[in-house]
Amino acid sequence: MSDDLALLMDPAAAPPLAATAAVNSKTTTKSKSAFSGFDRFRSKTDGVWYRPDEDTEPRKLCGPLQIVAQVRHLDGSGWAVLVQLADLDGTSKAHLIPRAKLLSDQSTKVLEELAEKGLWFSYAADLKKLMLQYLQTGIDAPRARLVPRTGWQGSAFVLPERVIGDGGELLVYHGGASAELIASGTLAGWQDGVARYAVGNPLLALTLSAALAGPLMAFFGMDSGGFHLAGPSKNGKSVACRAAASLFGAPPRYEKSWQTTASGAEAQLEAHNDLPLILDEIGRAKASDVAAVVYMLSQGQGKSRSRADGGLRAMTRWRCFVLSNGEHSVADYLKMHGVPVNAGQLARLLHVSAERSHGAFDSLHGFADHPALCSAIAKAADLHHGVVGLAWLEQLAGLDHDLLRQQLAKAQSAFAATFVPAGASGQARHAANYFALAAFAGETATAAGLTGWPAQTAWQSAGLLYTAWLKQRGGAGNEEDRQILRQVRLFFEQHGEARFTRWDREDAVIDEHGPKTLARCGFRKTELICTDGKASGSQHSETTYYVLPNSWASEVLKGLDLKRANRLLLELGVLLPGNGNKASKTERLPGMGSPRVYVVLPTLWQMGGDDDV
Repeated sequence: MSDDLALLMDPAAAPPLAATAAVNSKTTTKSKSAFSGFDRFRSKTDGVWYRPDEDTEPRKLCGPLQIVAQVRHLDGSGWAVLVQLADLDGTSKAHLIPRAKLLSDQSTKVLEELAEKGLWFSYAADLKKLMLQYLQTGIDAPRARLVPRTGWQGSAFVLPERVIGDGGELLVYHGGASAELIASGTLAGWQDGVARYAVGNPLLALTLSAALAGPLMAFFGMDSGGFHLAGPSKNGKSVACRAAASLFGAPPRYEKSWQTTASGAEAQLEAHNDLPLILDEIGRAKASDVAAVVYMLSQGQGKSRSRADGGLRAMTRWRCFVLSNGEHSVADYLKMHGVPVNAGQLARLLHVSAERSHGAFDSLHGFADHPALCSAIAKAADLHHGVVGLAWLEQLAGLDHDLLRQQLAKAQSAFAATFVPAGASGQARHAANYFALAAFAGETATAAGLTGWPAQTAWQSAGLLYTAWLKQRGGAGNEEDRQILRQVRLFFEQHGEARFTRWDREDAVIDEHGPKTLARCGFRKTELICTDGKASGSQHSETTYYVLPNSWASEVLKGLDLKRANRLLLELGVLLPGNGNKASKTERLPGMGSPRVYVVLPTLWQMGGDDDV
């Protein structure tokens, strides 16, 4: 069990160390007889005492040790005893003891763990037996639930050191690594030193709003995902992410590095469940790990792993909003290292350009340049951090969560109606949801007095940057369709001359004096076109390609969905349809008879950019 176990409860409800375990008001009280036979143990302010009968002097077995609760996992398994002890320095500590361990041949290790935590024990010869008996008492103690990760449990938000809101029963955090939430400074100091610079700076407003969006993911019904800020070195994108980290903790400790393995990233995702995860500098990571992490975002859970006893470990799970930064976009970084990029990955971590008027900023707020502004923000974030995040969680915990879901849905619809173009693809609409969530979070926090921004600051910033995202990606169509068109164009740009035999004669005879074609994919026919319809007028040439079936599938459309690509190219008029509107048609070719081929028309070059898709 974790040494970092923390008892999480409302301080007003926490029983003092000297008291016997209080009975949870939601737990049925058992009869006195169910406890009889164990009253010979007493937990007092100075320790646990044992008195076998009224005629015997009580003996002190150990220092202060109280049975606080009987706990179990959310599914009712894994029962354990939660105790609270005072070590030799008088420091109060919580510790969890599996009930099964009390009856195993390793039961004496339970006492070793308590001793290691600083609990004093007497030298009595029968100490071990009596202590193990004592730890099996207290079955009427309050019931509690073990929570394996941070985040929402009903109306309560569980953190490693506290529970915010009412969880309906005692909740005990028992996870592994957790986000480092540290509070320092004041809300007013953070607003004046960090938040106010987001006014007039849409990128900074978006990053701060995105950090606030983390705890709202549970109510939005979306996969984990977020934004990747890309721009030149030292332009302020990292400071924008540090500012976002300051909402929940000290930036150097809350922010994590991309320099990790896929397994390490999986642990960080779970550690930041229902919180923002901020990853600095994508260039430090292996491209293969970046691809794995981006893919993992939408899965919401890690791999199944076996235990030493042959069973399966509990899978890691998460739901978080991610902020990332680097000099290159995710797509460009993967391409640079030869890692295939798919549209699903690009929809998980949305590219947001960090190139604004002054580095990552539009307004310098009176500073000489953006490095000076960055320095001021960074210093303020180091002094004032963590206060806003806790206040935000308290605000959300006190809201009607059903009403919150309704408000989120309305905000999503309003954002789409305002900023998403008519006829936009599902991908463009999906991406809009992340911007809408950030906008809603920023506006709700502003209304609660947490940001100090004028109304509409977060909303307008999210809308502006979503519109820029659409423009950068080439429109509101499907990314898969754009990838198909880009790949087909690229193939003919690179191989149109070298891999297609010139065919200019109508008698289907190849010019034997022409250059040899190596690794041939088909034939090309070039025709002169009179622009004004007159032979003496201006002319230009157009080339039609006749691609052999195997080359079409394995070369031109390599790695793509053949049926989808054919359907798209037919719709765009790039392919000359055969009988029955098939993608290929029979054509008489030089020296090859009349095979079926894919006829690629000059339309491929006449559509403008791939934003026409």
